[in-house]
Amino acid sequence: MKQIILILTCLMLSFASGAQQKIQQYAVKSGHVEYQLSGNTTGTKSIWWDNYGSLSRTETKSVSRSKMFGISTETKTHDITIMDGKQFWSANLIENTGQKGNLPYYQEMAQINENMTEAEKQKIGKDILEAFGGEIVGTENVLGNKCEIVKLMGAKCWIYKGIALKSDAEMLGIKTTETAVKFEKNISISKSKFTPPGSITYEDQNQYQQQMMGGMDSFDDEDSDDEDIDLIPVKYPYGKFEKEASEFEYNGYRKMMVMNNKGTYSAMFMKGMSETLAVAATSRKNGNPGQIGNLESFTHKGKKCMYGKMDDEDDTSLIVDIPNYDTYIILVSSAAQSKSEMLSILDQFNF
Repeated sequence: MKQIILILTCLMLSFASGAQQKIQQYAVKSGHVEYQLSGNTTGTKSIWWDNYGSLSRTETKSVSRSKMFGISTETKTHDITIMDGKQFWSANLIENTGQKGNLPYYQEMAQINENMTEAEKQKIGKDILEAFGGEIVGTENVLGNKCEIVKLMGAKCWIYKGIALKSDAEMLGIKTTETAVKFEKNISISKSKFTPPGSITYEDQNQYQQQMMGGMDSFDDEDSDDEDIDLIPVKYPYGKFEKEASEFEYNGYRKMMVMNNKGTYSAMFMKGMSETLAVAATSRKNGNPGQIGNLESFTHKGKKCMYGKMDDEDDTSLIVDIPNYDTYIILVSSAAQSKSEMLSILDQFNF
């Protein structure tokens, strides 16, 4: 049932691991930006990247000052973070400590990214922005580059082709501003720039990541001769799936994205900052998800359903059989949901 696991994994983790995943993050192939930091944190930050951001180096030298209950604190930082394909290294040059590990599901997300048109990428970006209550409030030039001004959660960012050239945020009385003072586009960058500092002993985070992600990375080591999974396209009409996802309203959930990846459909919703709901449509020929875990089978409004938890997973799942389209609709909630609660969610759709 590796195919079904892959579908669910990509759905649930494509945004959870977004802070460390950079798959064509920028619309500029290579570049270098230097920032001046001001506010409660002062100093400099530099970013170098190649291959649209899949290779990157971020170096920050700063001093952060704060005052709480009459007590002033000062924290110095000198960090370097390297992203190189599927791996990352994070080094603290003040304490000579660091971490390294794999970027979870990089290859799967890279394949999804490659199969999307620019219009689809822009639509998903807009959906995510709107889901978090953000908006584009105008345009302004920074270093001669026309940027969209994005306002989100009390912060403002000036973005040029995916690159933030300025940001301004204030939270709990702490103000932070990053302003680009140098921007070089499409330049040649030495490969040595993406080599992690050699003076650091790096703590391997892979085992910890697997525990945090529910051990899902482990299936990559199994069936190694079956790395490329060809999923059979679903017969369910994508236009109908997209319409149902776009019109879904229930208990504070906000749509993050909806997409068609090689005939397998997926949609993501969020409630607050931590609760997620993933919905997928996949062909029944890709496998029976009921064989993954101990799921209860029953009938709801004339449709065969399965409810429960997948093997070794905390997420709650509800699978609906749509035989006239030879399709399974799979709902996965990160929160513990009763059967009646999951059915209430299902009833908001018209699958």
